[in-house]
Amino acid sequence: MSEHHTDESERNLRKTRRRFLQAAGAAGAAGLAGCAGSNKDTATTAGDDNNGGGGGGGGTGTQTSKDELPMTDRTFVTATADVPKDMQFNPYGQKYPERIALALFENLLYVNEATSKFMPGILESWDIGSETVTLSVRDGYHWHNGNEITAEDVAFKLKLEIYDGAAIGNIVNAEDVSVVDDSTLELGLQRSVSSEVFLYSLKPIALDTPRDTFEEFLDAYESDGEAPGLTELTIDEPNGSGPFKLVRAENQEVVAERFTDHPDADNINFPRMKWNYLQSNQKQWQALRTDTVDGIDNVFTPSNIAESYGDHVREIPMPANWGMGIMFNHEHEHYSQQNVKRAIQYVIDRQKLAQSAGSKMHVPVEVPSGLPGNFNGSYKNWLGDSLSKFDKYEPNTDKAASLLREAGFEKNNGTWVDAKGKTLKFPYKIPAGWNDWTAGGQSIVQDLNDFGIEASLNPSQSYWGDIYGNQNYTVAGLGWADGKVYPYFTLNKLLNGFRSRTILKFPREVEVSPLGQPNGSKRTVNLESEVKELAGLTGEEAMQKTQELAWVVNRHLPMAPLMEKLDQSWLTTDNWETIKKNDEDAIVDWPPYYLPREGKLTAKPK
Repeated sequence: MSEHHTDESERNLRKTRRRFLQAAGAAGAAGLAGCAGSNKDTATTAGDDNNGGGGGGGGTGTQTSKDELPMTDRTFVTATADVPKDMQFNPYGQKYPERIALALFENLLYVNEATSKFMPGILESWDIGSETVTLSVRDGYHWHNGNEITAEDVAFKLKLEIYDGAAIGNIVNAEDVSVVDDSTLELGLQRSVSSEVFLYSLKPIALDTPRDTFEEFLDAYESDGEAPGLTELTIDEPNGSGPFKLVRAENQEVVAERFTDHPDADNINFPRMKWNYLQSNQKQWQALRTDTVDGIDNVFTPSNIAESYGDHVREIPMPANWGMGIMFNHEHEHYSQQNVKRAIQYVIDRQKLAQSAGSKMHVPVEVPSGLPGNFNGSYKNWLGDSLSKFDKYEPNTDKAASLLREAGFEKNNGTWVDAKGKTLKFPYKIPAGWNDWTAGGQSIVQDLNDFGIEASLNPSQSYWGDIYGNQNYTVAGLGWADGKVYPYFTLNKLLNGFRSRTILKFPREVEVSPLGQPNGSKRTVNLESEVKELAGLTGEEAMQKTQELAWVVNRHLPMAPLMEKLDQSWLTTDNWETIKKNDEDAIVDWPPYYLPREGKLTAKPK
């Protein structure tokens, strides 16, 4: 994230680092990933011919109309990798169950990650101007204690997020969040931003901080800029805002019941959700194979395992807009050198890598430019006519050798060493237990060893602490993209965000030649100012600046983008009616949580 060099910005940077540590912990557990109307107005009928054919067999994929939807006594059973007895519901603390929270709390808005189409949540409409944004709160929401949800609750949450270092704080100051009336709030903008940048900054925010529980912390932030004790607060009995209310969290399961005062409750015809504690991929695969769950939000499943499921188990592929990349430590004597990083990119066969990781769910990055969208080629729309000017880094060991020699390396007894005789090593650290990354990492290590770089694959149980805590790494595997198809976010992450500054330690200014002219006269690029400029651009201006910054990534490789992945969500259709696979509501995180709100995951009568 962008920071000014002030005491306040330093506090924000520390807060942001804490948020990344929390996210990293959650990722480790999960590694087993204008205006709008109401949800009901924007929902499409799953049985529409335009939605295409079904996938995975079983079920009709059609929906019963709301007036005809009979209530059942079915329980939707899914899985969690979070230990039920350890979880708590303070989103700023540790052991917060991110996926279960999707049922218990309502997001401000939702987004289709394939198209960047935004759908209402708590917010039913938005008007984004050059200086202010007006947000409208949908009627009918209540906290689980029965209190009505109003614009005051949304304003409270936004202020808390801004003080805690969330991305929205780059756009809006806390003092510029004001309540107009019970259903309307107004935000003053620090600067003009594109609608995508603004709305994506709201995307991670859920209404999960009731004022009576968190008010003391906002008061502390407003009085002295810090909120001691916020991360230590534990909440065992959450006051939620979503369509399901927590009943109990026991040793091996979590149970929640349908909250009848939720505005979409009439779309939900089953009274309970239950999460079984299944902490590994293998246990979740077995649960799908033996019909002990009705669906799982996301679990990587190799083709041979998926083939063992019954025909009634439907796979819903979801674009992740991220995938494996190489994170270089720019304080390292070798990997601070541009030529070394570029040589590494030339050596690795990305096509073979994706096949090793699982070709069904992974594709190679075609042009390492910092733009996601390799599954459908959407990145090409942003690069336009400049696409041919970018280096594709197709495997070429001759080019790699030439770059290393330019950097002062030579090959000694088949191994590359620097001018001091020090071996060029590649100790590739990855999270332990990530099956696809282990297979892909073995492909990377083989390519580099064959070329003469001393490479090793190092799965680590303490990976997240090593990277975000101790920063103990030379090279490591981590997602290179930001999970959003709109290019600003990944370019910011690679060139100017928290990870770039603090973990990669990538320089704040770089020398770069004109786009498409690698031997041309170089200019100095201040990354913070250029990325900040991109946030406010639209149309042709946004495309041009995107291309310029993508060229910086292509030449300097703050990370080496290698492949992009699809996530795999699963639903069963023997006891459940659900969507055709091409219904765009399927591409909203995550089907077991979003589809019930839209009446697109319903129980069949027993």
